[in-house]
Amino acid sequence: MNLNRWLVQPQKYLGPIGLVALLVVTSLVTPLSLDMYTPAVPHMTEYFETDAGTVNLTLAGYYLFFAIGLLVFGPTSDRYGRKPVLVAGMVAYTAASALCAMAPDIWVLIGMRVVQALGAGAVSAVSTAIVKDAIIPEKREAILSIVQVMFVVGPVLAPVIGALILQVADWHMTFWVLSGIGLVCAVLALLYRETLPAQARYQGTVFGSIAQLGTVAKNKGFTSFLCIVGLYNLPFMAYIAVGSYIYITFFGLSELEYSYFFAIAALLTAAGPLIWLKASRYTSTRRFTTIIIAVALVSGVAMLALGELSPYLFCATFLVFAITEACVRPYSTNVLLSQQEGDTGAASSLINFAHTAIGCVGMVLAVLPWPNFIVGVGAIIVLSMAVAGISWFALLRSGIPLVGVKDADPSVPAHPAAASQQSRQR
Repeated sequence: MNLNRWLVQPQKYLGPIGLVALLVVTSLVTPLSLDMYTPAVPHMTEYFETDAGTVNLTLAGYYLFFAIGLLVFGPTSDRYGRKPVLVAGMVAYTAASALCAMAPDIWVLIGMRVVQALGAGAVSAVSTAIVKDAIIPEKREAILSIVQVMFVVGPVLAPVIGALILQVADWHMTFWVLSGIGLVCAVLALLYRETLPAQARYQGTVFGSIAQLGTVAKNKGFTSFLCIVGLYNLPFMAYIAVGSYIYITFFGLSELEYSYFFAIAALLTAAGPLIWLKASRYTSTRRFTTIIIAVALVSGVAMLALGELSPYLFCATFLVFAITEACVRPYSTNVLLSQQEGDTGAASSLINFAHTAIGCVGMVLAVLPWPNFIVGVGAIIVLSMAVAGISWFALLRSGIPLVGVKDADPSVPAHPAAASQQSRQR
């Protein structure tokens, strides 16, 4: 197999394998940065002689400024190219991670987390745009399946890595590890060959490029589908926020046992994109989306009915939901990118920003005064998937075109990947 044929233009130094490695590693940056140090939070509270609320600003501040970075730097890459933004983001991230490890007090740590988040936001927005720039349409879903699984596995695997680090070192080491990962990404970014030619870039001011976010958001097909698939992030991030309390406080497991449950979930969730690639040979995107929303809804009902009985049943019911989320990620991102011919950086920014913002809401909902956190996560799954299902059926029956799922003129697919889909849908 000649993988170079997958590339729109050759990567002189990275090649196709190196480019995929760059995309995979950059997709791990954010989930690792968010969750790898969470097992050490109680130790950080003692170390800095402060309260849990102040330490939690290192998480909330990261999330907020990561979202800001997504919105600013994706459109900026439409103006100046992907490589300058990618390299600058990685350098900022790597330096800030090292400074986090050396932070003398909690406020310096919070400040460096902000810089770290801005760098990660730039990297995340640009890496998604690179997929559309660099990969031919017929192979995008295969690459996205590899890359997007990191977004699913990363948040689940990160606390496990953090717990293992704490077995041999303290919280400082988690940030040194993040700095090392950033350094690897920076080297790969320097070897990356620009995929957005000068003639294809936005020609206005940088503020004008940021304003293109509004142009993308006005695309009804893009925004409607993004809101539907984005609802998966509500329960997923709710679980990330309270999972440790469920396993350790509610079920009485040790930190190490808790990390084992996370590791098992991470391993099995990685099958999600592979399930989609297999299923896509036999069914349409439209039908698969309907089925997967229904399965996710059932998993939430099962969690409410059985999740409190044992950690195994809770893990099993959440795992079903997590696999459906992993199935949706690759093709939904490809569908969303296909809605825009230009402004890919802006589209990429909005995709990642919406997932981040909705996930943040999920983290807030998780800590509402539910009877317990298991009931909270189960209820969030049921409610979010019910809304997603209703919205999905409404979108299918609307006149809004959705490239790759339904088009304004079904006899004329908007891109090659849509042709096979439409033949099945009709």
